Amino acid sequence: MATSTVDARAAGRSPWETIVAVAALVSLALWPIEINRAFGLPAHPLIIHVPVVFIPILGLVVLAAMFKFGWFERYGLLITAFSVVCLAATLLAVGAGEAFKEDLEPRLPMNDPTLHDHEDAGITVRLTMLLLTAVLVGLLWARRLPNAATIVLRVLAVLLALTAIAMVIRTGHLGAKMAWGERADIPSPGFQGGPPPGGG
Repeated sequence: MATSTVDARAAGRSPWETIVAVAALVSLALWPIEINRAFGLPAHPLIIHVPVVFIPILGLVVLAAMFKFGWFERYGLLITAFSVVCLAATLLAVGAGEAFKEDLEPRLPMNDPTLHDHEDAGITVRLTMLLLTAVLVGLLWARRLPNAATIVLRVLAVLLALTAIAMVIRTGHLGAKMAWGERADIPSPGFQGGPPPGGG
């Protein structure tokens, strides 16, 4: 009886599940890409807005879907596809950040701890998104797995969603500190060490 139920669930697999799983694998081709400029501006500050906005939304959706798993059974394909989009954006943002760092290195202090922390946090976001996407793809395919495996994947999804939210906030905060000169050693790039425009 249990075997026939598992077979029936597996037989009902949508071809879109395979497409999303393949898209997750294909997105890894973005890993080595380092976009330097976009529309005449440094690409990193432009691209990072996608993961900065999307990852917390994804994290909250994943948390809700893991605690009310019927939502994942109904909307899991959309959630996983959204995770693939977030992963792709994260890979592009980290690559653009590496290109941006190479451009700025001559003007940055040696062994800048904030830059080092920002870089490490960005790498952690990238790894977390990779693992979260893999877990969500695994849950899509979990119809063939025993219930214990599904529970393990759900717990991992919760932990990774929380980590993704926390780390994207930390990464963004460190990036903002660098961009807006909250440190004494680097003036704000917009103000070049002087007063803000408008006499503020």
